[in-house]
Formats: sequence, C-alpha cells, structure tokens
Amino acid sequence: MKSVYIFRGAPATGKGTVVPEFCKLLPGPVAHIDQDVFRWNFHLIGRTVADVSEAEHALAYQNMLLVYEQYLRSSSYEVVVEGLFTWDDTSSSQGSAKHLAALAEQYGCSVKSIVLTADKQQMLERNARRGYSVPAAEFELLYSGVYQTVDSSEIVVDSTDQTPRETLAVLKRFI
Repeated sequence: MKSVYIFRGAPATGKGTVVPEFCKLLPGPVAHIDQDVFRWNFHLIGRTVADVSEAEHALAYQNMLLVYEQYLRSSSYEVVVEGLFTWDDTSSSQGSAKHLAALAEQYGCSVKSIVLTADKQQMLERNARRGYSVPAAEFELLYSGVYQTVDSSEIVVDSTDQTPRETLAVLKRFI
C-alpha cells in the first residue's frame, strides 16, 4: 500500500525547508507536490504576494488537485503534498487536508496528515527574514485558517527553537 503524507502549516513553519528532505527518506519513487509552486510560480510572476486574489488561490488549489489525483491514480508513488491547507474548511481557497486525505483513501493509500507548527512570534520573525514574506494581514488569515481545527488523527510537530535537522529527526518517526 502506498502512503500519502499531507504536510500543512502556517507560513514559516519550515515546510519548504523540511519537506523536501523528508521526501528523500521515503522509498522511491516519490511525488512531492508543493502548493506554493502552483500558487507562486503560476500567479506571482511580476507581481507581489498581495496582488494575488482569493480566486487565483482557489484556481491554484484546483490545479494542484488535478496533479495530486494523477499521482494517486498511478499507485506507484509515495505522495507528499505540502501547503497551507485547513483541516476541513471547504470554503478555504487554500484547500482542505481532510479532502486530500479522503481522495487518497479512495485510491487505497494510507494517509498521514502532519501539522507543522511553531511559536507564532518565531514564525513572524522567520517570515520577515524571507525574500518572499507573506504580508502581515494575510499571515494572520492563513495562521487562523490552518490552526483553526487540528483533527485528533493528525500528527502535530512543533518546530519552535528547532533546526530543520532536528525537525526532520522528529518526522522520521512517522515513516
């Protein structure tokens, strides 16, 4: 049975740093689907983060879903998907981890949803140091949406005061 790992967390929790390294630990082949690729590489060209509309975020999620389902259908890949997903808010333009998990289960995959978190002030500081920082108002919305509901089936990993290597060591236990 193939596995699907759904990583979700607010901006600056370490998803973009830790998840690619996590993928290297899985038995191949691995499909790593990064929501930010669909959000920023398609919509952000020549624009700022604040210029991207909710409708564009929703379109990016729908495009990501098409790719995700193709890999689920193939049944020969371990699939790792990362993003700003809520747990079950179907109205969110960022998508729902519960929906991603249900799709994976339809294709006979085992699913682990992993929530990366950190101290909010530390996330804000990390975000400010990045070249593509999320504006404060959007950060607050994304933070609220991601952590509004954490399901009891999800694995919560706190990266506060941890190096990416330390966070990865915690994540290895869930393979």
